[in-house]
Amino acid sequence: MRRRQRKGFGYYLRRLLFLALFISGAFYAGKIIYLKQQVLPVKKILADSVLKGRQFEAKVQQIESGNLKAYLLEEHSNPIISIRFLFQKAGVAHEPEDKGGLATLLSEMLTAGGGRYDAEAFKEICAEYGIKVSFSADADDFSGVLQFPSQYQDMAVKIFKSALYEPRYDESYFELAKTQQMMALKLQQERPEQVLNERFKQFIFAGHPYERQALGSQKSVFDLTVEDLENYRQTKLAQSNLLIGIAGDLSADKAANLLQKLFGQLPKQTEIEISSPLIIETTGAEQNIDRQSAQAVVKFAAQGTFRDSIDFYPLYMANFIFGESGLTSRLNKTIREDKGLTYGIYTYLTISDEAALIQGSFSATPENLPQAKEILRQEWLKLGESGVSAEELAQAKKSLLASYNLRFAEIDSIASMLLAMQKYRLGIDFLDKRNDYIAEVSLQEVNAAAKKYFRTLPDMVYIGARTNVEEKK
Repeated sequence: MRRRQRKGFGYYLRRLLFLALFISGAFYAGKIIYLKQQVLPVKKILADSVLKGRQFEAKVQQIESGNLKAYLLEEHSNPIISIRFLFQKAGVAHEPEDKGGLATLLSEMLTAGGGRYDAEAFKEICAEYGIKVSFSADADDFSGVLQFPSQYQDMAVKIFKSALYEPRYDESYFELAKTQQMMALKLQQERPEQVLNERFKQFIFAGHPYERQALGSQKSVFDLTVEDLENYRQTKLAQSNLLIGIAGDLSADKAANLLQKLFGQLPKQTEIEISSPLIIETTGAEQNIDRQSAQAVVKFAAQGTFRDSIDFYPLYMANFIFGESGLTSRLNKTIREDKGLTYGIYTYLTISDEAALIQGSFSATPENLPQAKEILRQEWLKLGESGVSAEELAQAKKSLLASYNLRFAEIDSIASMLLAMQKYRLGIDFLDKRNDYIAEVSLQEVNAAAKKYFRTLPDMVYIGARTNVEEKK
């Protein structure tokens, strides 16, 4: 029989130390797992925010809090909130004429730190909590987005308010932002499509503020001061010209409270300029930007119609068949599929406060450009003369009705639509009625719109062609 060895003090001490180390390790491992769990849900929430085109049972509600109003659609399947907003008549076309680039620079500086957060701290805390804060300026409006997991609403409010109400305008970052904006202006001259975009605006909107360069000029940006930005912020961003769309995981009562927290400190009123429609009379005129390139890129435009016009849905359908339905459109079939002159051509309707256009674009090799342009002209006038067939209209309706819900694949897409519904005065029941508007359009109405808007050729600007053409006078 083996005799059991007696265990000494050292043995028990070693066991005790091992147990202590094990418990300590387990504690720290558990702490790491716990901390990771505090971070991971943010990414998971954002990743799971895709709604996959589902139908929504909730109705759009109008929320009011003092002078503030918003459209809200509750969606509680994911704990995320998206807010889209815009300040009307505060965009590039409404800058002082000698301060070009001001709105764009302000949009950059509002996310360059606020309150006690410098630029780096602002970015870090947004990343840590999954908060998105951004601002931008287009021709008409100054816009923004705030998106966050609903569990971090208090932090999102804190961060957003620091940006909107307490911009830091740190001198070093301010000068850096100006330098970057001026560099971007120079880089645009090296990129053919950006050169084309700017020249196109000057060609179509000659003499109107819509022709302005969003980045300004080298001189105007260099001369901008912090006082210019702050004056613009205080005079252009107010409750009276503010539109808001909210979608996500919050009730109407909480949304009203949130409105006041976010926008309640804004000035109550600001002066809004009166818009008057701009009529674009096109004659098929062309302008070539003389630059050598392997591909010629073309932009063209003609007069369109506004959202509140009885012509809107008929024209929308005619244009969809003509150039907006992808590879099945008339233009793609004739210019791409039949002739192989381009990889793709498309048209679309654009609507600004003062201008409504049918626009389009395509690219082709310089040797194929003349033929592609000629077919475009022929198809344009053919649509105006002969319209579309009943079969084409039926197929277009089927496609547009079936694909509509895909526009709402994410919470942010819903917030954007709620904002558009207010800007274009579509009505709070638009989401319920939109498909009816499409279904009710008759063949007669579509062909009447085609005859009205496709009776004259679009004006055209292109870059990369090998021969010059006479410029529009």
